[in-house]
Parts: sequence; structure tokens; C-alpha cells
Amino acid sequence: MIAEESVYATTDNELLNQAVAALNDTRNLDLINFVDKVTDYCIENENGKVFDSWNRETLRQLVAYHQFKGTLIVLSDADREIAGVFMWYNCDKDDGWSFVLNWDEDNKEGDSIFMAFLFASSTSAWRKMVLTFIQKEPDCLHKQLMGSRHRKGQPTKVYYTQKILSRILKTKD
Repeated sequence: MIAEESVYATTDNELLNQAVAALNDTRNLDLINFVDKVTDYCIENENGKVFDSWNRETLRQLVAYHQFKGTLIVLSDADREIAGVFMWYNCDKDDGWSFVLNWDEDNKEGDSIFMAFLFASSTSAWRKMVLTFIQKEPDCLHKQLMGSRHRKGQPTKVYYTQKILSRILKTKD
């Protein structure tokens, strides 16, 4: 589980440090407002299985970190309301959940992509996010795709093929 207090003082991850520092700098109101809006959306759409007992500040840091490292997709509808959020990590197939909990840096040379936090308000939003994911992270077309699902009350690593992307793209509204 992620610590309840800020990770800023306890990490060697420079990108995370920069993201948290930017969140704490009131001159960055656009970033702060964006991160707060995305965090609120994630909390509202969370089913109790994704963020466990993480506090709001940790979630804000998570969103800011993904924004800084370019592994965040936020989809908005015509009313500028958030319609979907997607965050992921570049890693190795053998990596466990600890790389998330320890705020380890992405391994761009890794053989896998961990699709960690996905929320969408419609199938249309899913499709748009998958298309954006492919554009931002074209390696997803050949790397091992992974996720986490609750099975028997426990988070369990799940492996996907690229068929998951095509299935989402083929869904009807």
C-alpha cells in the first residue's frame, strides 16, 4: 500500500519529485486544477478495488506523475467534463506491483506495459482512449500487455494480447 503521507521527501525518482514540487507550487494553478479534476474523476469512478485505501494526496501525486511522464490520457466530452482516464507503466513482464508502490521509474526498454488505471464513461470513450494510447505508446502493439483484476478478493496480475485493443476498438456504442 502507498504511504499515507507525501512521497516527495522519500523517493529517488526525480520525475516524481518534479511532479510533486509542481503540485505544491501555487504558481502552477492550471496544473493543480487539472490534477484535482482528474483526481476527483478517478475517486468518483473507483470501485473500491483500484486505489485500495490510498488517500487523496497520494492520488493527486499519482496523476501528476503520470502527466509528467507522458503516460496519462484524459478524455473530455463536448461539455469539457472528463469522460475517461488511462494511466500506464512501462516495465518488465516479471515485475510485481512493487514498482507502482515504490514509485519506480518506467523502464522504457522493458518488455511489457502495465495498464494500471483505466476509467471510462462510455464505450466511445474507451475507443478514443485506446486510439490515443496506440498513438502515444506504439510499443503497445508488440509488447506484453498486463493489468490487474480482482480475483477471489485479491488483486491478480492478468496478461492480455493485443486482441484486447482490437476488441475495444470494435465495440459498438
